Amino acid sequence: MSTFQDKTTADNKSIGFDYQYYYFLYRLLGLEEGEEIGIEVKDDVHINLSDGQMVLLQLKHTVQTNTSGKIVNLSERDGDLWKSLYNWAKIINDPLDGRNSWNDQSNFIKKTTFIIVSNKVDNENNAFLQKVKDFKLNKISIQDFKSYLDNLIKGTTDATLNKYMKQIENQSNRWLIEFLKKLEFELDQDDLITKIKSRIKSKQVKESKIDDVFEAVDSNIRKRNYINIKSKVKNIITFEEFYRNYHVLFDKGRNDKLPINNDPVHFDKPIDDQLFIIQLKEIYAINNNATAEKLRLASHMLRTDNHISEWLKKGFIVKEQLEHFEQDCVTKWKNTYDEAHREINLDIMLNVSTPTEKEIALAGQKCLDEIRKKELIIDETPLDTELSNGQYYLLSNKPIIGWRFDWEEKYKKNDPTK
Repeated sequence: MSTFQDKTTADNKSIGFDYQYYYFLYRLLGLEEGEEIGIEVKDDVHINLSDGQMVLLQLKHTVQTNTSGKIVNLSERDGDLWKSLYNWAKIINDPLDGRNSWNDQSNFIKKTTFIIVSNKVDNENNAFLQKVKDFKLNKISIQDFKSYLDNLIKGTTDATLNKYMKQIENQSNRWLIEFLKKLEFELDQDDLITKIKSRIKSKQVKESKIDDVFEAVDSNIRKRNYINIKSKVKNIITFEEFYRNYHVLFDKGRNDKLPINNDPVHFDKPIDDQLFIIQLKEIYAINNNATAEKLRLASHMLRTDNHISEWLKKGFIVKEQLEHFEQDCVTKWKNTYDEAHREINLDIMLNVSTPTEKEIALAGQKCLDEIRKKELIIDETPLDTELSNGQYYLLSNKPIIGWRFDWEEKYKKNDPTK
């Protein structure tokens, strides 16, 4: 038996909101030129078509399952079903919206399609659904339908449900005829994320990049909706606006460049224990108390590491490509390192003098400064400055490279592979 706390949990409400949002996103991806879609404006979701027609959609989600573990069927006395019909009747007949007369109500119905969307299951045992289908196919008359409705109401004891049903029964024959013609159902609409990804795929996005495009579109539209709600702006978006502002997200899914994101990074080791930070401090390239700067540089390294791990995991690159990339990075570093330390090495080779700590630090800084100017490319994908710098911090953290002329002697002993 469910406790009171179980019954009042926010989980069911939360999934209902998510269901509504993901259906909105699914329909947004299907917009055509001249159309617009809104969420929580004219209805749960509404679509204005280019020909002046409008679609009102009521979204109903359930977590209820039957004894076999499957989502329950939509019953003929379903509360969500009748509440939706009740709400639409109120909208159609709303005098405050200029629909006091039959002509105005009829015009509104004729230009509107009313759709109930649910993850509940369609079934032949639902007499209401069957009656609506039969009426549309001219198998029964409007009188037959009203007779069925009258009997349904007589057998309904729930007062609220009874009120919803009577709101429909009390409409005129001509009202009901027009309304039933425009009433539709989209049931068994359960795996919306799969449907969304299918629509993304239909836009010629590469199979390997569908998840990345989905995540990018999802996060951007969620952010847009949140900002609009906070600013008291109606959440309506046209095809033209969606194309203009978000086509770049799909473009990235069609090209051969590796996906690059701005996901947050997480530090799992004290910043001063990072070997690349120790290397920077020992050429005086960073102040020991500069915590913010240390974190900034560490975030560059972690972003690079996260991207490389993700590319390998998803098969965007293979191990051999990564090895070639790292070797090229090391070669670029070695050329820069040799140039920066040429004078020190010459003095040592000629036994002229032993370099001072200042000379060692300056040569190391010169090497670092030049390396930070390098713009790297992996698998035909240019890396920005942060990721390029992050790659060298990553290599110096292992340590495969260093900045001081004596870096191997000082740091190689810290290399866990040795």
